[in-house]
Order: sequence, then C-alpha cells, then structure tokens
Amino acid sequence: MSTPLKPSRIQKTGMEPGSLVYVGDANIKPIRITVFRYNDKLCEEHHIQNVEALSEWKNHEDIIWINIDGVHDVALIERMGQIFELDSLSLEDMLNTHTRPKFDEYEGYVFCVIKDVFVENDALLAEQMSFVLKDKLLISFQEEEGDVFEPIRNRLRTGSSRARMRGADYLMYSLLDAIVDNYFVICEWFDKSIDELEERLYTQSGKPELAEIIDTKHEFNNLKRVMLPGREVVYAFYKTENSLVKKRTQVFIRDMMDHTVHIVETLDQSWDKVNGLMHIYLSGTNHTMNNIMKTLTIISTIFMCLSLIAGIYGMNFRHIPELEWRYGYFIILGGMGLLSLILLLFFRRKRWL
Repeated sequence: MSTPLKPSRIQKTGMEPGSLVYVGDANIKPIRITVFRYNDKLCEEHHIQNVEALSEWKNHEDIIWINIDGVHDVALIERMGQIFELDSLSLEDMLNTHTRPKFDEYEGYVFCVIKDVFVENDALLAEQMSFVLKDKLLISFQEEEGDVFEPIRNRLRTGSSRARMRGADYLMYSLLDAIVDNYFVICEWFDKSIDELEERLYTQSGKPELAEIIDTKHEFNNLKRVMLPGREVVYAFYKTENSLVKKRTQVFIRDMMDHTVHIVETLDQSWDKVNGLMHIYLSGTNHTMNNIMKTLTIISTIFMCLSLIAGIYGMNFRHIPELEWRYGYFIILGGMGLLSLILLLFFRRKRWL
C-alpha cells in the first residue's frame, strides 16, 4: 500500500505547472468512490461506480463526504476537477504522491495535503492524503483503499458523535486528527524498535547491528520529513480566516495543534536515541577491541619470557652446565610452565584478566 518514505520528483521534471501526470508507484487497482451523506438525523452511504454520478452531490443541503481510493486514474481526477471546479494546481498535487504536506486556499475551497504513515512488514510506508473542503462538502483522496478513518465512519453511521451535527470543516478536522493520532502510534512503534536495537548493542556489536543502525537513521530522517510538515498543515488550518472553517471548529483544531507539538517533541527524543545508538556501537566495538588487545598483550608477554629462556639455552656456547643434565630438558619445560602459571596468577591479581 502506497509509497516508501522517500521523495522522488523525476517524473515531473521539465513539465509545465498544473500538468496532470500521475507520479507514484504503478497501480492497476480500480478506483473506489464512496459517498457519505448525513445530517443530525440520518446518514447514508453510497458506492459510486461512475464519476459522472458525483454531479448530483455537488450542491446538496446535507453534509457530503466523498472519499476516493486511488489517484492513479488521471482522466477520472481531471473529470472530478471539472465537476467540482478545482484548480489544476491542486489536481496536480493530488496526482503527485510525493507532494510535500501543504495547506492552500483557492477561490471557493480549501485544499490540503498530508501524509499518513503506517508499518508494513516492519517497514515504514507513507500514504498521501489530499482534502478539498467546500461549503457542506469534503472530498478526500488517498492512494489506496485502507486508512485510519473507520472509527469516524462508524461514528457517522451510528450518530453517536457531534460530527453528525457539525459541518464539513469539522469532518475535515476529524480526519486530520485521526492521522495525527496515528502519528503517535508510529512514534511509539519506532521508539520501541530503537530500544530493542539498543539492548542488542549492549550484548553484541557486529556488522548486522551497524547496518541496522544506518537503516534506523534513514528511517528516522524520512519519518521526520513526513511528520514535521504535518504540523505546518495543522497550524495553517488553525490560523486560516477562510469562512469555510468555523470558529467553533478552530477550538478543536487548536487541540490538534497541541498534539503535533507533542509529536515534534517525541521525534526530538527519538533523535537523541538514534544518535546514541552509534555511540553505543562504537563504545562496544572499542571495548571488544581493547579486550582483544589486552588478551594478545598478555599472551605476548608470557611468550616473551619463554622465548628468553629458550634463547638462553639456544646459544652456541660449548660450556653450558645444564646441557649435560639427564633431566634438564624436562626441568626447563617444567620451569617454563611454572613461569607461565606465575605470570597468569600475577595478571589475575592485578585484574588484567
């Protein structure tokens, strides 16, 4: 589902602004269109097969939420732009799945892009979400089916929340808030993975751990690249003076803005941990190297003493009394063994072993 946390704009190089070209991973799944129509008394859910059928939802007395799963069909997105009178620049941003999170105001509507982050097979992936807010109408675009909006859909179906009594701006807040809340889940998962790696580094520091540290740093940088601009989107949403965003909704947006600040603080703490991983790895590597050098030094010291004895009795003098001893060879070997034992006991007493 969706794209890795990695930017790419090669496909758009040299094109005129507003050019409608899909930029993203190849996708052959059919686009799914869902429409929620609701007010304080009812909620209807419709699955639309033909984009032309969306024309009847353009100007409606009730609140309309149109959700599009899939943005790879350029012709469909272009037709939606014509039906709902959307600027080509916002359509271009919808089709480019590597668009940086942003909040723009156009004539008659508000447009924003934000990234939803999720974990798949222990890898962090990002899905682009685009929102168009008009009077009593919210259109959401996502790369593929599957999101964090199901609790909101359930609340709309059951009528157990204030969303049924509020406007489209409150619905947009609710969807953005669900994405921001999911950031906390991802940050917690990422922080836990850092802690697990840190524990392994205290027991072993090898090439696999070094590669994992490098991957973790890359993942963090990509995660920060996705999440930090989300704070700008929420702040712009809170500060906008557009009449489409009601004052009573801004109270809730301010609370969401506090959540984004908390996320930034959490990322800062995670960054300290990520930096600490390399220090732990280097410390473990140095400790291992020091132990190896200490062991080799002790072995060299012992054999230096044994070499001294062997060197003395290897000299070519004619009169070396011990050479005539019947058991001299065994006595020298025993002396060498005893000397080695004495040196080992000495090193152990000094706590060098």
